[in-house]
Parts: sequence; structure tokens; C-alpha cells
Amino acid sequence: MGHNQGSGETGPPEHLGEYTTLILRIRRDDAGRLSGVVERVRTGRKVQVHGLETFSRAVASLLSTAAEGS
Repeated sequence: MGHNQGSGETGPPEHLGEYTTLILRIRRDDAGRLSGVVERVRTGRKVQVHGLETFSRAVASLLSTAAEGS
């Protein structure tokens, strides 16, 4: 068999760039509301979140600083 034949691969792997590691700390209170913290591991920067819809904004905020090289 030639390279990639029978291995399930369809082509070379896509290069996705460098990874950014984030930690999500989530809790649900007695009323069912979510809150927590999103932390960027490399910098230690943390963003507090309240409600499910704010998690995506927190992640976007931390990723935008990753793109700036901080």
C-alpha cells in the first residue's frame, strides 16, 4: 500500500496554528443560573462570566488578546 492508502486519511493534515489553552470554571446555582471564570493559561488573565451567553464573549475576548501576542 502506498502512503495514506487504507489509513483513512484523505490528505495532509491541516495546520491550525498554535493552540491557546483556556480553562473554564463553571458552576450552577440553586436557581439554575450559570456563572464562572474563563482563564487563559499562558497569561493567567481571567474573565468572569454570568449567564451562558457571556461565556462566548469571554472566550472571544481572551482569543483576541492571543492574536495580539500578549
